Amino acid sequence: MRGIFFLYIFGFLNFVGVAQIKESNKAKIAYKIVETSLRCKSLTKGLFERIIKNGGTSYGVMLETSPNPKTYPSQGYSATYNFNLHESYSDRMPIIARFVFDPKKKQLYEEDTANDKLIPISFNKNLLVSFDKK
Repeated sequence: MRGIFFLYIFGFLNFVGVAQIKESNKAKIAYKIVETSLRCKSLTKGLFERIIKNGGTSYGVMLETSPNPKTYPSQGYSATYNFNLHESYSDRMPIIARFVFDPKKKQLYEEDTANDKLIPISFNKNLLVSFDKK
């Protein structure tokens, strides 16, 4: 009986995992749009080495909010995909930059938090073809 229960749970989790991969395709492309932008690349060039030198472990891009937080791995709802680029230390995760991808305007922005404005930045527009596929 116990074995059947575990098989059921494993099968259910496997199904959920497959469904999430299909459903979160737009989020994956939004990540690529940010991570492959020249601005993100310039901010991360040599960053890993500097973080390690300062006692950190890594850096990453994290999706904070999205149009569908139940499907995409985000913490809340927004009409745009909002990302942060952060450093990782054992006691903190300082944010280096924030990026916003607006799916309606098909534009990537860097958020200027000091002046409360979005600055349009260039990105690989070829990724929009994949983003628009359902």
